[in-house]
Amino acid sequence: MGQFVDAVLEFNDKALDRADLVLKYASQDLSEDVTRPIYEGGRMRVDTGFLRASFRATLDVPILTAIEKPDGEYFAFDSAAIGLTINRMTMGQTLYLTFTANYARHREYGARGQAPDAFVRTYTADWQGYVNRAAELVKKMDQ
Repeated sequence: MGQFVDAVLEFNDKALDRADLVLKYASQDLSEDVTRPIYEGGRMRVDTGFLRASFRATLDVPILTAIEKPDGEYFAFDSAAIGLTINRMTMGQTLYLTFTANYARHREYGARGQAPDAFVRTYTADWQGYVNRAAELVKKMDQ
């Protein structure tokens, strides 16, 4: 092939790789913000940790099952599985970030006289901001 075609193909490959990185970085940052507790500057109240620990990431198929909180336990949050799922994601796949705790919607939107925490809506409303920040990061990595 000619030099021009080779250059276009190389540019295309790099652009796809960069877009993939932007998607992954933006998704990872969003997942970290959504699960950040109030005591670390986020919007999520943490008592037993069950709601936070119920956060799951899946590709192409959402989790539709709600789980009730067992009594008398503390639940540790481990974001490693979320990061691994995001890292496996490829362009064209749908990433589902889901809280499986049966009371997640009550915390998000408020219930029984309690104010909403809005720990999901607040951050997802700024999705374009996450993408822009990730694009800037990827651009700096390229230099």
